[in-house]
Amino acid sequence: MKHLLKTMFTVFFCTALLMTAQAQKQTQDVKNVDVKSLPQSEIDRAKKAMQDAGLSQEQAIQLARQRGATEQQIMEMRQRLSEQDTSQQDMFNLYEEPEILPEEKEDSYLSQRKVEFKKDLEVFGAYLFNNENLTFEPIVNIQTPKNYEIGIGDQLLIQVWGNSQNNYQLRVNNNGQVVIPDLGPVYVAGMSFDEAEQKIVKNLTAIYADMAGDNPGTFAQLDMGQLRSIRVNLLGEVVTPGTYTLPVTATVFNGLYLSGGPNEIGSFRNIKVIRDNKIEKVIDIYNLLVKADPSDNITLKDGDIIFVPPVEKQVVVNGEFKRNGIFEIKEGEMLNDAVSFAGGFNAGAYLGNTQIVRQSQKGQQIIDVPYEQLSTTPLVKGDTIQNALITDRFENRVSIEGAVYHPGEYEWTEGLTLAQLIEKADKLLPEAFKGRGLITRYNSDRTTSAIAFDVEEISSGKQNILLQADDEVLIKTHFDLKEQPYITVNGEVIEPGPFNWSENMTLGDAIFLAGGLTEGADSTFIEIARRLSYSDASVLSDTIGHVIIANISRGLQLGKNDAEMKLRPWDQISVRTAPNFRKNETVFVSGEVAYAGAYAITNKQMRISDLVQMAGGYTPKAYLQGATLERFSDELGSERVAINLQNILSNTGNDKDLLLKNSDRLNIPEFMQTVKIIGSVQNPFSITFEPGRNAKYYVNRTGGFQAQANKRKTYVQYPNGETAVTKGFIFRHYPKVTPGSKVVVPEKPEKERQQGLWLAIASTMSSMAVAIAAVARAW
Repeated sequence: MKHLLKTMFTVFFCTALLMTAQAQKQTQDVKNVDVKSLPQSEIDRAKKAMQDAGLSQEQAIQLARQRGATEQQIMEMRQRLSEQDTSQQDMFNLYEEPEILPEEKEDSYLSQRKVEFKKDLEVFGAYLFNNENLTFEPIVNIQTPKNYEIGIGDQLLIQVWGNSQNNYQLRVNNNGQVVIPDLGPVYVAGMSFDEAEQKIVKNLTAIYADMAGDNPGTFAQLDMGQLRSIRVNLLGEVVTPGTYTLPVTATVFNGLYLSGGPNEIGSFRNIKVIRDNKIEKVIDIYNLLVKADPSDNITLKDGDIIFVPPVEKQVVVNGEFKRNGIFEIKEGEMLNDAVSFAGGFNAGAYLGNTQIVRQSQKGQQIIDVPYEQLSTTPLVKGDTIQNALITDRFENRVSIEGAVYHPGEYEWTEGLTLAQLIEKADKLLPEAFKGRGLITRYNSDRTTSAIAFDVEEISSGKQNILLQADDEVLIKTHFDLKEQPYITVNGEVIEPGPFNWSENMTLGDAIFLAGGLTEGADSTFIEIARRLSYSDASVLSDTIGHVIIANISRGLQLGKNDAEMKLRPWDQISVRTAPNFRKNETVFVSGEVAYAGAYAITNKQMRISDLVQMAGGYTPKAYLQGATLERFSDELGSERVAINLQNILSNTGNDKDLLLKNSDRLNIPEFMQTVKIIGSVQNPFSITFEPGRNAKYYVNRTGGFQAQANKRKTYVQYPNGETAVTKGFIFRHYPKVTPGSKVVVPEKPEKERQQGLWLAIASTMSSMAVAIAAVARAW
């Protein structure tokens, strides 16, 4: 807000001078306007005109000076405004506090970066000027250094306080001077800020007498206002060469960033800053990248030239280095310098041999460089430096696996014995197999040799073996060397499956491990299948096992029988289902019966007729011919069984009267009055049943067969699930129809339909031929 008021103030006094000159009808020049004698009405008119002028600060000042306004007139206008009211006095006070000095003009006149950012640049250092997060923006809002050199275009702010108060806002003109009202020009260009301040304060004593002496009553201070801009040229191998306008505080890196930095062939280590036709500084960007030394980043001056020459020598670094890429090498730098630029070797790099792949007129050549010669090996333009991983082989390793407390790899030293290695691994496990161990030893050609040893003798100290580097020791447990014995329990137990066998395990223990007996188990008939013994299996015979029948209490109580029935490894126990055990089984009846619902099967001989009788018989509305039976099986799932309930009830107990099974569902529907006709007919729909009619009658009632109908395959599906098909070839006998039946007319297969089409075409062509012949005879 204060910056806006300051701008309005400047526009105001410039516009006031111009309007006053016009009010005097151009009879006198602007220089002749006596600001002190202007009436207050003119000041008010000027203020009103200021609001309508729409002039920027620079435009108003420039316009006033073009019309001949002097610095003295501008100063007097400020004094008139300071006397007008306290609000205008606040405008002048904007210059009294350093922290609210006039702000810089907008940076729209400064050059902006227009280069697009690129990715995956291989040249080391290119990312420095190709990074959105690193702009090298010049710092402008800093305390003015005492050694800052005043230049043409800089704005100086002079603040006077004490017995006398005043403020000056002065710009260094093209002559290098600032013109102080009532004092005249003071030359400051080229001076340091400290020197300029001393000179200006000394000159102000001519206006303010009490500023001098040992006990001054008036004081003055110099501050920098808006800093000037400079123009520099970036030439040579830069991404976007040209002339750039920068703040006076800009540095070399700021200029390089705006231009995009060196291009693909530009040097990063030989950048020249040319000032007054002389090389002011040679910039090596690697000093910043490698050593974090910013001393080369000097401040630019107006007219400086930044010249980027082509790179003279580049090498490629690839392999086990911390940083791979293309690096620039100066004359006299060695291989170790390139390694340093690459950040050094990775932890896994093989230091014994770094290779240089060098181009020559005859082809390529490889140069092996030992580590101690890195600092004395020169590089040539185009060299490729590479380094491989060290081998993954160990120089001093032995390993032990198996039956020790801490298996793994251990340090091998000269004279290490097998007993010492076992001691390093915290000794043998109790289950260690003492009969044999094995050492795998690598020969000089990397083939292996096996060395067996007696674990018992090694652990007792009776024998010892001297180990070599890379020896691998294996000691197994006795569990590893034999098949783990187990038993199997299946049948009527809660959790059947295999179980580990243990010494003295009984039949009761095995049933206990299997979760106990189910409700359907027969505890008096348990079969144990046992393998032949080693001696029996060694004799060829037809016997391949033994079967033992045993019994056990359902509560698994301990007893004599249980203790005597000890199991052996690999025994297979089968618990049978009790002969007459059945889970509760249920059948269902629905439809036209007295008591529909679920009924328990209490007898193996229970039949369909028994279920109807248990349900209170069928009702008068029942349609027995339409009764259906739905049965479920694990193999087929749910299926429909065709029955004739009327015949079953008239002759109970016969083969048609099926025995019931669990989940059977009998449905007796109400009498049906319609017949449904579907398939390849003209108008499929349902028709009222008429006794004594066959399938052909009902098809005709729907409009007859369609052209593609397969008449001889017409069939009737009865309500109980049975099916009757049409018989006969020349004279067809269509099946009879009962209430609730479904008449189905299928379509002919595609092949037959095509044959019929050709027959129709042939018949048509034949008829046309006969007609043509008749016409010909008539003529």
